[in-house]
Amino acid sequence: MNLALWRRMIGESQWLMTACAAVLFGYCWVRVWTVSLVDMSRYEMIVEQFREFERFSPVPIEQLITFLGRISMTYDEPICIFTMTVWAIARGSDCISGELSRGTLEMLIAQPVSRLRVLTTKAAVTIVGVAVLAMAAWAGTSVGVSVTTVEKKVEPLSMRVPLPVVGEMNIPLTWGEPPPPVRVPIRDYVSPRQFAPAVLNLFAYGLFLSGVTTLLSSWDRYRWRTIGLGVGFVITQMIIEVIGLATDGVRWLLNFSCFTPYDPVAFTMLADRSPEAGWAFFIYDTQGQFVSLGPLGHNAILLALGFISFVIAGVIFCRRDLPAPL
Repeated sequence: MNLALWRRMIGESQWLMTACAAVLFGYCWVRVWTVSLVDMSRYEMIVEQFREFERFSPVPIEQLITFLGRISMTYDEPICIFTMTVWAIARGSDCISGELSRGTLEMLIAQPVSRLRVLTTKAAVTIVGVAVLAMAAWAGTSVGVSVTTVEKKVEPLSMRVPLPVVGEMNIPLTWGEPPPPVRVPIRDYVSPRQFAPAVLNLFAYGLFLSGVTTLLSSWDRYRWRTIGLGVGFVITQMIIEVIGLATDGVRWLLNFSCFTPYDPVAFTMLADRSPEAGWAFFIYDTQGQFVSLGPLGHNAILLALGFISFVIAGVIFCRRDLPAPL
């Protein structure tokens, strides 16, 4: 019976998982390619125009004017977050209220299988799907980094000539048009391994939202209402983050937004500057004083809240009275 249950759960989710994984893989690949199309100097000029909005940026503007910063922004863009959100809410809402809405839950638990086994099997498939989507995003970035090239300006040959008054001077050895730029692999500037903190952060966000939606599904009977509550929860969390970033007086609101510990760009740049801090639970200054939670600390918050939500959902589902199917 357990094998049949696993087959049923996987069969229900395989097409959504395939579609979401294809979107993340393709988008992350194309995103690397689009980064290679914009000259770095021109991108710097564009970003400088938004200097006054730096408070909304996860990292200082200077860090975004790099290939690593520009590519890591992929994991903080709406398409990437939206795709993971679709999977988490779709599968979490189907866990209990989806079965009730279809009238299949009563027939399912009438079989020699416990309620807890039904819930844990669905939750396990959902979590595996979150991991698959996170790895699909990383695979897309890795392929993009491996096959994409960027233009690199070739400095003209020069000769250092000593002069009596001004000292040495570089005299170019070519005249006329400067040498044309050459194409070099973008992997000369970044490595797929550098995006591991962003991928782990994306996984933690997906697991957290899956747990919350499963919790909502465990006490509801209508899937459409569970989906609405899940979407409303995500939108509310986004609004709280925007308000907290916009106004210093209510910056404490950031403590109540799940998008505060979801900061893939900052974690990627931190790991690049300081590898030991990029994989730390806590960050300390040079005097050993606590500064803030590290990337693993933020991920631990999302993962812990997600697993706690799954546990509470299991308790509610095992104790509730199930309504008769309509």
